[in-house]
Amino acid sequence: MCGVSVRVVSVLLTLSVCLCASPPENYVFQAKGQCYFRNGTDNVRLLERYISNQEEFVYFDSDEGLFIAKNDFGEVQADHLNSQKEILEQYRAAVDTVCRHNYQIFKPTVIDRKSQPNVKIVNTKTLDLEHENLITCIVDGFFPPIIKVTWLKNGIEEGEQVTSSALLKNGDWTFEIQVMLETTIKHGDTFTCRVEHNSLQQPVSVNWEPDVSESARNKMLTGIVGFVLGSIFIIVGLVVYLRSKKSMTRFSVVQNENLMS
Repeated sequence: MCGVSVRVVSVLLTLSVCLCASPPENYVFQAKGQCYFRNGTDNVRLLERYISNQEEFVYFDSDEGLFIAKNDFGEVQADHLNSQKEILEQYRAAVDTVCRHNYQIFKPTVIDRKSQPNVKIVNTKTLDLEHENLITCIVDGFFPPIIKVTWLKNGIEEGEQVTSSALLKNGDWTFEIQVMLETTIKHGDTFTCRVEHNSLQQPVSVNWEPDVSESARNKMLTGIVGFVLGSIFIIVGLVVYLRSKKSMTRFSVVQNENLMS
């Protein structure tokens, strides 16, 4: 696609400035050539648009082979241009001389260009068990811009809790995207960011295991210690109870023997 913007100041208006001392008016004329490639260069369409003061008035469509008017002013222009055989032949030939020609020039650097994505995972909130956490998969440096990023939790694909940023341009023909997962994290959970891109022979998967925060670790240790101590108290109590019950049984047997004597 190419675009040309030309600012034109009429000589007649410039002359009127000298005569009437009124400020000149500015007119903007634009010509935009657009090449559309379908299945490579097998099917090519050229649109040559002409615009005055941001209003398109006529355009050439190679599929039709003619100029087509967009308003009353364009009707006059289209009728005139379509009556010029040499002009029509020149525009029709531009499908080859401009579109297909430029396609071959830019194909290695634009169509065939591929850049593999870099993938990393960051936790953008303080990690704490049993609370909502936001984990971000940052994918950058890839081209072309079509990409698929998926979050998996314990091997199961996440859906409703996943949000994505807009596709960001890096300024070097590569792109970046950030895909966030908001979820609660339990001890032992594993997370995977899977990326599919046509520069890759197979999807790239980056695994992430939560590094439990100090407070969460303390809570977990406190729970474990409490469980162990509770178990000890139960065992000790059970042993004391069983010994006490055994002692009571012996005492009862001794008393019975004395009575019988």
